[in-house]
Amino acid sequence: MTTTRRRFLTIMAGCSASAAALRPARAEPVIWRGRALGAQAEIRLFGADREQAKQALLAARDTIQRMEKLFSLYIHDSALNTLNASGVLTLPPEFARLMDIVDKLHDLSGGLFDPTVQPLMVALARSPEELTTVERHLIAERIGWTKVQRHQSELSFSVPGMAMTLNGIAQGFATDRVSDVLNAHGFDPHLVHVGEYRARSRPARIGIASASGAVLDTLQLHDSAVATSAPSGTRFQNGSGHIVPPGPGASDPRWQSVTVQAETAATADGLSTALALTSSTDLAEMAVSEGHATAIWFQDVDGHLIRV
Repeated sequence: MTTTRRRFLTIMAGCSASAAALRPARAEPVIWRGRALGAQAEIRLFGADREQAKQALLAARDTIQRMEKLFSLYIHDSALNTLNASGVLTLPPEFARLMDIVDKLHDLSGGLFDPTVQPLMVALARSPEELTTVERHLIAERIGWTKVQRHQSELSFSVPGMAMTLNGIAQGFATDRVSDVLNAHGFDPHLVHVGEYRARSRPARIGIASASGAVLDTLQLHDSAVATSAPSGTRFQNGSGHIVPPGPGASDPRWQSVTVQAETAATADGLSTALALTSSTDLAEMAVSEGHATAIWFQDVDGHLIRV
């Protein structure tokens, strides 16, 4: 796999000027930076006592490590790899919680959001040439969210050789869980970036950037989240992008990137992944009109930005 991933979201300011004017002067935020689920991560705690902040950040880092043990494809004994190896998993509570979100996004997207595309991802990663139509059809027999069975606390695959990737939503879910943990520790004003961004109680100005780094638009997060998916952000050796459709057909993506602002980072992350596979803005317009997203930005292949 060739990594050409760039950051399409960037912090423009820690908080808006209007919000700062309403609050008394405070010390600089307590900031932690590291890595989580293969991406750069950052946490900003505002108005925090530094000793108390240390304890909250320790809890946040523990949460990140727990998310990796659940959802990482690169930790051999993660819950996800256990499921992929055996075809069955007794669901830890947070894994079950994410599966509920996947169910909703699969339905909302008309099946475009489908974590069972992992067999196709593996085939693309191993093949130096574009897959043939016959190869794609054979792989498609092992893909499909409707082939995932859930009975009480057990998840299983109904077809041998199935596997799942949660790369299109796990970072968003981890961002939400870290935010929840910080809130439980009494640090409500914060900005969390665990691959995606979520701000609570203190507005944050976020820039939407092109692949070259030029800021195309800005948005303000306030008790909301934002995520970006870029179909060609990472490419396999045969040139295929890392966001692939669940069906056997393959087509060149219309969008360079899709950015979604929503109430939670998991929703923003999963919805942006699904929308990266669309050829029109119809699904985005429906998602905004029904309240699943606050706003959605598409950057087309010519670099033009379309806002829904």
